[in-house]
Amino acid sequence: MKKIQNSIKSKNFRKLFLLSSFSVAFYGNMYGLGGILMTSFLLYLGANARDIGILAALPSLTNLLQVLSIRIYEKAKSRKKVVIFFTIFQYIFFYLIIIIPKITTGHYQIILLIVCFLFGHLFRAMKGSGILEWNNFFVPAEIKGKYYSNKNLFSNLVYIMTSLIVGKILDVYADSYSTYLVLFLITAVFSIIEVIGYVKIDDYNEDLIVRDKTKFRHMLLLPLKNKTYRYFMIFSLSWFFARSMAMPYYTFYSKIVLNLDYMYIALIGSITGLIKMFVANPFGNLGDKKGWRRTLQFMGLAFAFTNIMWGLINEKSLVLYPFVIILTGIFMIGTNIAIFNLNIELSSSKNRLLFFGFNASLTAIFSFVGPNLASFLMDKLRDVNINIFNMNVNGYQIVFFISGILQGIAIFVFAIYLKSLEKSI
Repeated sequence: MKKIQNSIKSKNFRKLFLLSSFSVAFYGNMYGLGGILMTSFLLYLGANARDIGILAALPSLTNLLQVLSIRIYEKAKSRKKVVIFFTIFQYIFFYLIIIIPKITTGHYQIILLIVCFLFGHLFRAMKGSGILEWNNFFVPAEIKGKYYSNKNLFSNLVYIMTSLIVGKILDVYADSYSTYLVLFLITAVFSIIEVIGYVKIDDYNEDLIVRDKTKFRHMLLLPLKNKTYRYFMIFSLSWFFARSMAMPYYTFYSKIVLNLDYMYIALIGSITGLIKMFVANPFGNLGDKKGWRRTLQFMGLAFAFTNIMWGLINEKSLVLYPFVIILTGIFMIGTNIAIFNLNIELSSSKNRLLFFGFNASLTAIFSFVGPNLASFLMDKLRDVNINIFNMNVNGYQIVFFISGILQGIAIFVFAIYLKSLEKSI
């Protein structure tokens, strides 16, 4: 395998995966619920915090099916064909979103939006673990940190390219249906680029062919029998739950409560994206050299603290906003890189696809609960203002405090466990 991973052919395949990730990042930036475009589109349709909570939870809920997709990959004997099939249908449902304002009105628009999101993320989840293992096969172990940090770099480059332009457009034309139609159609070009990239990559299937035909219920027990990975799954459950309470509401809070312009939100986000481009590779190299436990411990605790800082932002403390956004972005990328690589390192190389799918499925349950619990708390605490150190704290800020504290506890406990292991990680 080492010879294949270090070949010129594999190097070219890695470039194609990076090209596809560029397109995936563009789609994620445009369609992500925490992004400017989707937040604006939801407000255009009249969505509230509860609607955003439901929509934000759907991607996590559909991840439950990742473990079932393993059987689909095995039966098809072609990871490539399955990934392309799922990718195409993923985008079909997401692009159906744009016709919703033309076929119905009122709350029925939100219902149809939820349906499109559900099926779009369903196919996205089904391709998730397959494409991760497919890509990972062509990446030598000694450059994994640098390679996957480059994928994050592409994501931030896309964010910078699109946010300022989209933010400026929406500040002027956010009330026009034609604006969203044009922006959504532009994303279709990048979706085609992603599919073309997959078509040109070799269909590596050796792991699917030689895998033991274990009964499905026995397969599901394998990740649980691995003690180290079992602890990783417990950490994933708690951390993703805590993170999902706050993240979907950053832009919504910035627009609805702080009343900031889209252009200003995009400007600060683009500056953050530029900084993240420069720190992604050093963070990847840091993990490769110093270990992912230390990287997770420092970055994760710092990221948790930025969520607590979000709770300090209100109309009277807007000076904190750019600093909190920038720090959130920096420490988020470091934390994501560390968790991603720990998932690979702690899983079984023989059954990695199964481990990824099982972890994503269990994590999905708690990540589904997080945004909905947050929206429930925000609704109940909507009119609540608590005075803390002469500062009025509203329901959104309380949720940000809770999210940050829970994230910090999850990171701290898991870092202690990793340190207790015999092998250095």
